[in-house]
Amino acid sequence: MNQFRSLVKNSTQARYRSNWKRLEDKFLAIYQANPDGAYAPKVLYYMGRVNEELAKRSYLSSDFQAAVDYYNRCARRFTRHSWSDDALYRLARVQYYNLNQATNARRTLNKLLTTYKTGDKYQEAVALHRKILGSGDKANNASASRPVAKKSTPAVPRRVSSSSSAASKNVSLKGVRFTSSNDYTRVVIDLSGDANYRYKFLNADPSRNLPFRLYIDLEKTLPASSVKDDMKIYDGILRMIRVGKPVPTTSRVVLDFEAVQKYTVFALENPYRVVVDVSAPKGGVQSHPPVDLSKKVAVHKPKKASRTIPPSRKVPDLVEQLGLTVKTVMIDAGHGGKDPGASRNRIREKDYVLKVAKMLGKKLKAKGFNVLYTRSTDVFIPLEERTAKANVQKVDLFVSLHINANKKRNVHGIETYYLNLARSKSARRVAARENAITEKRISDLQFILTDLMLNSKMQESKALAELVQKSMVKTVRARGWKSKSNGVRSAPFYVLMGAKMPSILVELGYCSNATEAKRLRNSSYLNLLADGIANALSTYRRNLKNYAAM
Repeated sequence: MNQFRSLVKNSTQARYRSNWKRLEDKFLAIYQANPDGAYAPKVLYYMGRVNEELAKRSYLSSDFQAAVDYYNRCARRFTRHSWSDDALYRLARVQYYNLNQATNARRTLNKLLTTYKTGDKYQEAVALHRKILGSGDKANNASASRPVAKKSTPAVPRRVSSSSSAASKNVSLKGVRFTSSNDYTRVVIDLSGDANYRYKFLNADPSRNLPFRLYIDLEKTLPASSVKDDMKIYDGILRMIRVGKPVPTTSRVVLDFEAVQKYTVFALENPYRVVVDVSAPKGGVQSHPPVDLSKKVAVHKPKKASRTIPPSRKVPDLVEQLGLTVKTVMIDAGHGGKDPGASRNRIREKDYVLKVAKMLGKKLKAKGFNVLYTRSTDVFIPLEERTAKANVQKVDLFVSLHINANKKRNVHGIETYYLNLARSKSARRVAARENAITEKRISDLQFILTDLMLNSKMQESKALAELVQKSMVKTVRARGWKSKSNGVRSAPFYVLMGAKMPSILVELGYCSNATEAKRLRNSSYLNLLADGIANALSTYRRNLKNYAAM
C-alpha cells in the first residue's frame, strides 16, 4: 500500500501512464487472488485512487470513470467496511469536481450521510454537500475553472428498441449467462425491458497483463441485487465477467477474453436481452484486430443455382468449410417446458417435435452419426442457447424441428427453412411465430440478420434444406400420404442465429389443419418424416465424401 503513496509523491515517475497502470495491475492481482478477503475493499479503493490520480494527469474522462467504477464497487460490495465511506466520499468528489455531475455527487453524499453517520468522513461529506447545495446551477458550469476531461474513443451505440417511452424508465439488469468453449463464447445479458446500449472493444496489453475486453454500457439500467460484481470464469476463451456502474443509472458489463478474432453484439426481445458472440482463432493466437460483425456491411444476394443442377452438385463449395467430414448432428426439439409452441387439434408442438427428435436420433445413430440433443425432456431452453450449445460442442449439422400453425385452417404442408432474409409474407409470419414476436418486428430483425448472415453457413444450409425437404416429401408420398410440399424458404429465425455449422429449421406440418393434424398424431407418419430427414443427412455426408475422393 505504501507504494501508492510513494508513487503519488514522485512527480518524475507519476508522469508516465504505464507506471500507473502497472500499479493498478498489482492491486488487481491482489484482489483477484482473494476477492472476498480482508484486503479486497482496500484494494478496490486504491484502484480507484490510482485511476483518479492518473486522470488528473491524462485529463481523460475514461480514467475518471474507471475511478468511479472502483469506488462504487468498494462501497457496494463491502457496505460494513470502515473504508466504504471513504470510497463514497472520493466518488462524490470525482463526480462533482471532475465529471461535473453535481446531482449525482449530491446523491452519493446523501447515501454516505445516511449510512455512515459515525464514519470519519461524515463532517467532510457534510461540508461538500453544503457546497454543492450552495452552488446551485453553477455546479454544472464549474468546468470553466477546471481542466476539461478529454473524451475517449466513442463506443458503438446500439438500441434494443426504438420505443421512446421505454427510455424514460429504469430497466433491471436481471443477470448474465454464458456458454463457452476454447474458441467460441456466447454471453447473454438478461434485462427486464428494452434499453439503449453502447459497446466498445479494448485490445489486450501484454505489457500490463491486460486481456482482450469488450464492455457493454446499458443506459438507464440498474443491476438487480442478485447480480454479482464479478464472476471468474476461466472456461475456454472467457476469463471473467464484471458488472458495475460507471455512472448512476448506467450498468456496465465487462467481458475479459483470452483471445478474440471476431465478435458480434445484437439484441433480442421477448424477453429483452443483449447477446454477445465471440470467436477466437485456433490456439488463441491474435494476428490482427478483431472483426466487429455487428457493424452494417453490404450484403450481396447469392446467385440462384440452376434448377437442373441436383443439390449434390453444390457440395464442392462446402468441402473446404466442412473439412470433408460430417460426424456429429445436434437435433433441436423446438419449444419445451413453459413454452408449448403451437397447440391445435389435440397437438402440442413441444410434445410431438420431441417425439420426432428421438425417432430421428435413433435412425442417425444407426447410420453411424454421433447425435446430441438440445433437450431430451420437457424443459424450456431459450432460443439463443440452442445454437450456442451446437457451437460449443462443435457439431457438424444443426436441425431444429417444429410444427406450424396458421389462422387459415386450409393452409397445410411441409416446409424447410434456412437462415436468411424473409422473402415472402408467409416466411415472415412463420419467423414471427417461432421467434415469439410480431410480424412488424421482423423488419427490425432483418437489419440484425444483415449483420450476421455473412458469418453463417448460408449456402451450405440452403443445400442441406433442399435435400431434407425433397427427401421428407418423397418418403411420405411413397407410403401413400398426400402431403403437400411448400418447398425451401428463408427467414430470420433466432434459433439459427450465430450457428457456425449448416443449420436448418423443419416445419413438419400444420396442426391448425384438421387433416394434417390427424397425420401428425399418427406415429407411423412421424416415423416416415424422421426417415426422410435421416436419409437426407446421410446423402449429404456421402456427397461430401465422394467429392473428397475426387
